[in-house]
Amino acid sequence: MNTIISIIKLLGGVALLIYGMKILSTNLKQISGGKLEKILISVTGNKIKGLITGILITVATQSSSATTVIVVGLVNAEILNLKNAIPIIMGANIGTTITSQILRITSLEGSSWISLFTPAVIAPILIVIGLLLMQFAKNKKTTTVGQMVIGVGLLFTGMLTMVDIASGFSELPILSEILSKLSNPILGVLAGAIITLIVQSSAATVGILQALSITGIITYSTTIPIILGQNIGTCGTSILSSIGGSKNAKRTAMVHLYFNLIGTIIFLIFIYSFQFLIGFSFWEEAVDMGKIANFHTLFNIISTIILFPFIGLIEKLTMITIRDNQRTSEEDEANYLSVLNMLDERVSKIPNLAITNSTSVIESMGVLSEENFRNSMLLLKDFQTKKLEKIQQREDAIDKLDEEVVEFLVKLGSLDVSKQESVTITALMKIETEFEKIGDYAYKFSKKVEDMHEKNIKFSEIAYNDFERIYNVTEDAILTTIKVFKRKNINDVIEIEALKEFAEMQIENNRNSHIQRLKDGKCNVESGIAFLELLTICEKVIDHCLNISIATTNYMTNENFVTRQEFRKKVYKTKAEILKNKLNQCNHKYAK
Repeated sequence: MNTIISIIKLLGGVALLIYGMKILSTNLKQISGGKLEKILISVTGNKIKGLITGILITVATQSSSATTVIVVGLVNAEILNLKNAIPIIMGANIGTTITSQILRITSLEGSSWISLFTPAVIAPILIVIGLLLMQFAKNKKTTTVGQMVIGVGLLFTGMLTMVDIASGFSELPILSEILSKLSNPILGVLAGAIITLIVQSSAATVGILQALSITGIITYSTTIPIILGQNIGTCGTSILSSIGGSKNAKRTAMVHLYFNLIGTIIFLIFIYSFQFLIGFSFWEEAVDMGKIANFHTLFNIISTIILFPFIGLIEKLTMITIRDNQRTSEEDEANYLSVLNMLDERVSKIPNLAITNSTSVIESMGVLSEENFRNSMLLLKDFQTKKLEKIQQREDAIDKLDEEVVEFLVKLGSLDVSKQESVTITALMKIETEFEKIGDYAYKFSKKVEDMHEKNIKFSEIAYNDFERIYNVTEDAILTTIKVFKRKNINDVIEIEALKEFAEMQIENNRNSHIQRLKDGKCNVESGIAFLELLTICEKVIDHCLNISIATTNYMTNENFVTRQEFRKKVYKTKAEILKNKLNQCNHKYAK
């Protein structure tokens, strides 16, 4: 019975350790306000800087998994390329070993004055300081700092709890038996990998091992394979985060796996060959916290030194593993809903990455809407039932994406996010609604064309040419809007305004011309009504394009434009000449 109680207390210590790391990591990312991602992006192209940045960010966040998940998200969003991501991931593996070096401090002993600075004394002091900061905080930043301080205190408290409980396990025969079996390299590696997959933290696995080392029955032969295994197990988080992402996002996760797998194989071959042929004199000696921490650090540093010159080969290996299959457009369309995997609930725990993924999903809505609008025009030229069915499938996909991304953003907005993140989330909710409406109008376009086909309604050559010009303006407006949303360039925003102004004049002219043709008997009433309805659809689509550009500008400039007039007054005050030039370009490109 006492053993069961001790195991429960030990698990409680593990939980405190993991929770402390989680609080520290979460609040540091919160206080960074997206700066971590910007730092990662800034080191693009320099391998050494990438390596060092990966180390520093992982030391700060106390989680290599968190760093790797962010990197996977940035690669998936095409902000970071695969080759530049590899040294960052290598650095993250080294950075995560700092946790075990910090945890070894809990074994410090010394004179009375030194004992005042040991974790046993510092941990409760940190928790008290953290609580006081939270209690008397006058702003959110102070509260976040207080939570970070508490996280460090809980981390040490959890480790001290594990050490205290584990010290009574030294005489348990079953523990000695289990540990002796784990000295088998295969079983030890598997155990390390499985435990890390369960607790989702390689640092926690090493912490458990360090706590058990207090018993004096853990040897090098047991420690080495478990530590090698936990480095493989920690790849589970990044692999999960890449599911549903782009091929390069999946390759980034594979880089993490290959780095640890190859490093583990190299160490296993060298260590066990040496042990078999010559033998380590210390092989069956007991290890302590410091020795465990040192081997953990040594493994990752040596693996990086060995593999760093082969970054290009690792990249090629991942590309061989996950190939660029030549797929038809129909196969791509059949998989358009795969982007929904980017809205995994786990991603919401990293707000900046969640926003990046949401942006990618909304961009997919825009792309599908543009495809439907373009294919509706192709229907007008050459009606085919199969094309209409494809448009229906895309419209269903847009509706599904709309439903899922709204739910995801609402949940994300309810979390503890920064002010800038809150502004961005609000803007994204407006933008995705506008893209969904563009999709609706594109679908209405196709249904109107279907109705015309069934009733054998055709435009005159003049009417068709007039409408084709307005269609081209509208199509370019959609494409430019997607570009604005992706690149967030103010000059692209002005181009949409120019397209809007030009389209308004042309649509009015076309309406008047068509009404005159009706009066002159050059067009019949049914084709006239169809022509005017399609013109209205184009007009509405361009309205929604402008709304998206306004909402995008809102979080580009930290402004809050309510009306189009206010938007123009503030944004185009110094851009009048650019707008004039854009209008002239429209006249040359689209006018008769």
